[in-house]
Amino acid sequence: MKRIKYITGSFLLLILTMTGCEDPLDKENLTAIVSEDVWTIPAVAEAYVNDIYASFMPGVSTGEERNTDEALAGGINTSLISSYLNGTMTADSYNYYPYDGIRRMNIFLDGIDEATFDDDIKDRLKGETLFWRAWAYFRMVRAYGGVPLVLHPEDPTDDAAVFIPRSTTSACFAQIVQDLDDAISSLPDPSGNGRIDKAVAMAFKGRVTLFAASPQFNRNNNATLWQAAYDANLAAVDYLDAQGFGLLEDFSQLWVEEMNKEVIMVRRYSYPEAPNGYFQVCIMPLKYGESGCAHGNQPSLELVNAFPLRDGSKWDPVARDYSVLHQDRDDRFYATIAYNGADPYLLPMFGVENMWTYYYDKDGDPNTGINGREIRADFLDGYEARSSFYSPKMLDPNLDAVNKLDGQVDWIEIRYAEVIMNLAEAANETDAPAEALAILYQIRDRAGIEPGAGDYGITAATKEEIRQVIMDERFVEFAFETKRFWDLRRWRIYKSRMEGLENSARHGLRIEWAGATEDRPTGLENIDDIWDQFLITTIEDIQPNTMLEEDKYSFFGIPATYLDRNSKLEQNNTWGGTFDPLQ
Repeated sequence: MKRIKYITGSFLLLILTMTGCEDPLDKENLTAIVSEDVWTIPAVAEAYVNDIYASFMPGVSTGEERNTDEALAGGINTSLISSYLNGTMTADSYNYYPYDGIRRMNIFLDGIDEATFDDDIKDRLKGETLFWRAWAYFRMVRAYGGVPLVLHPEDPTDDAAVFIPRSTTSACFAQIVQDLDDAISSLPDPSGNGRIDKAVAMAFKGRVTLFAASPQFNRNNNATLWQAAYDANLAAVDYLDAQGFGLLEDFSQLWVEEMNKEVIMVRRYSYPEAPNGYFQVCIMPLKYGESGCAHGNQPSLELVNAFPLRDGSKWDPVARDYSVLHQDRDDRFYATIAYNGADPYLLPMFGVENMWTYYYDKDGDPNTGINGREIRADFLDGYEARSSFYSPKMLDPNLDAVNKLDGQVDWIEIRYAEVIMNLAEAANETDAPAEALAILYQIRDRAGIEPGAGDYGITAATKEEIRQVIMDERFVEFAFETKRFWDLRRWRIYKSRMEGLENSARHGLRIEWAGATEDRPTGLENIDDIWDQFLITTIEDIQPNTMLEEDKYSFFGIPATYLDRNSKLEQNNTWGGTFDPLQ
């Protein structure tokens, strides 16, 4: 059973249970706890902050963050291609404006210094709240640019105090960093309990400063911003190393071995305390999940092709046969990609069958389906042409048809690999290529790539070449960890990457069993013994990507509902307004 469960579920009730207090907290109506209790009773203050956790702790995403070259985001189906990919995005498409939550944080921050309980509790809770305020503002800024900076709980009836204009983007970043610096000075060292601590805040500061230095915000390539990103990430890495963090030796165990040494910021899931918390059924194969819900995390062929070979060289789809795409890839490939014939990775498969995704002739009629093969081994019909890949990454291996809704795998929001990769990127941009390459070698060594001459297959030498290697490495290292969408935006290559794919489309494979139906593999047959008995063709999205201009993706529009509420709120200049998000 997991040690900490209070960052999911009903925080207030759990805190009341954990404290064992009977007198001041024994109230029939918990909503009747007055504000004075927050400043006098530590458990109530803790509950207040836990409610902020409940609102802002990130978890698995199944929305816009899969709309990249990473996955097919719902399969190959025109009705499921989102506005992000078909050029129909509007200013109302992205909506994240959590000022109600920020007000709750401001109320707490304005009063916590006067609380009557121990300073160490006050400092910790203050640090956690400052972190979450920085978190909320960063999520808005990376989407819209500058937003109104509200740092105190203003009287909601005071229009002059509540309806304020947007602050510049640079001012917002400065405030986010200030909140994180204040949080770092207040937070304790890591204790492995799943709460926000000094390690989380320092790692997140590294992420924030990397974004601020990236082309999305730093159009003139200001070296000062890159130096700030380097300094923040180096400080985070030095601290993490001193605290015993590091790369977990076995990549495949990252999401299985709970609270391992790579985990920095985590949302913990536990059943039955948090049933349905991590809804994994939609990333399970349809055969083991449920009807109509097997569209998530289906790797695109572009992602499959991106994984290096074990010798560190690139997979070449022109020179190599897709029938043996699974051979000699790095360790991350096998932990991320479930291909036709892949080893079992879910409870009903163990000792029974491999992952088979080929089409075959079930009815004996050569006129049904394509090439007479109308049905797939994983129970998808021939009209739902998926990529032929699933992903075992992040899946609870104990799931089956009975407990398919009760995934207990933790969601890792920040891990050590991200922090050192952030440092590598900043090092390269501050003219320290050797430092950047040394980190890339660490990442590749953990992935089981052979060192070769000591370069792990990396031949890049210039800043531009190393930058591309970092981009490519992040693609495979962080697949399905909600990094790719935001990386493409901060690098300002979303449009060029998506439209630069072959025919401006994402791709998959159609795999057909070429032998007799009665001889088709259904169990634990070794794909290496039968790979040459499949016919494989490349398939693509029915509708190609037609993107909006990069400027519109770099900064989203403010939804009309917020513009209508505040006459001082300007729309971004790339969406018909006057606000410049580059200031």
